[in-house]
Amino acid sequence: MGKEKITYIEYIRVFAAVAVVFLHIVMTLPNNYSVAELGVFNYTVFSDCYMLVKWAVPCFIMVSGALLLNPQKEITVKKTWKYILRMLEVLLTFGVVYALMELVFSEKTINAYMFLKAILNTLEGKTWDHMWYIYVLISIYIIMMPLKDFIRAQSRNTIRIFIIVLIAGNFIIPTINTIFGTNIKTLMPIGEYITYFLIGYYISTISKESSIYKKSIWISGGGIATLAMIGLESYSLTVYGNTAVVNHMSGEILTLIQSVSVFMIVRILFENIEILRIAKTVSACSFGIYLIHPFWINLIYKVFDITPLSMPIGVGIVVLFVSVFLLSFCTTWILKKVPIINKIM
Repeated sequence: MGKEKITYIEYIRVFAAVAVVFLHIVMTLPNNYSVAELGVFNYTVFSDCYMLVKWAVPCFIMVSGALLLNPQKEITVKKTWKYILRMLEVLLTFGVVYALMELVFSEKTINAYMFLKAILNTLEGKTWDHMWYIYVLISIYIIMMPLKDFIRAQSRNTIRIFIIVLIAGNFIIPTINTIFGTNIKTLMPIGEYITYFLIGYYISTISKESSIYKKSIWISGGGIATLAMIGLESYSLTVYGNTAVVNHMSGEILTLIQSVSVFMIVRILFENIEILRIAKTVSACSFGIYLIHPFWINLIYKVFDITPLSMPIGVGIVVLFVSVFLLSFCTTWILKKVPIINKIM
């Protein structure tokens, strides 16, 4: 993969790291309180902000696809196991620590049994919510080599048709089911996150001469998808008193459109731009920022009892977002100085 591609991928990592912190700042309260408890206005502000950055984690996954499925990058069984073991190490460190913290918060005490319980909870997927991404990465790494063999053996047209089928099964049909109340079964053997992984590879190889290599197309597509999500969210809140409808739909086709659009916009804008030193540093810390930022959110929200609603909501969101991002970045930068931690971050 050429230097240009690495440059824009570094920027996608930076923007995704920023977006995922913002996402969790605005969604921590709505995930724990009802519309009635927060008030319709506050809930709407949080939800609208959330709709702006739903692309964050899908873009992380697409970056992995762009890098790891590239036929020029050799992936051996040994390398695959190295990737998997790294994620297991993340689970057995950060996952266990967070599971233990949750037990301590709940029980108001700590003992040896809790350490064993925290390990078991982590293995069962019962740690902090953001760690779901690590389980997804493990599943992606497991299937990665067969996917690379498929890409090597097939024409670009065949790969495109395969991705279209996956999009239909994982995104379009579920959206149809949500809108019309149908129950069309797809029985897709490959889920939405593997689909994002494949899409990341495919769109990273779109030629600059292609008719769709135009930022206007992707700005329009991403903008329309985002506005649709915000409109549906307002409708859902007004008619149903919750955001269930938009969460289902935006979790499917609209988030896909938004995520692919963001990826392509950043690629087109930054493909020929030399990466800034600060951007390179933040990119190198992006995985650590993802792992660590919920610690600071929980500390600020639960221990210090400071939330976006502790001040005017707009000010609160900005102040807490900037604070948590900087704290997470600095913590990651410091921890990466420790060799054993740097290996997994």
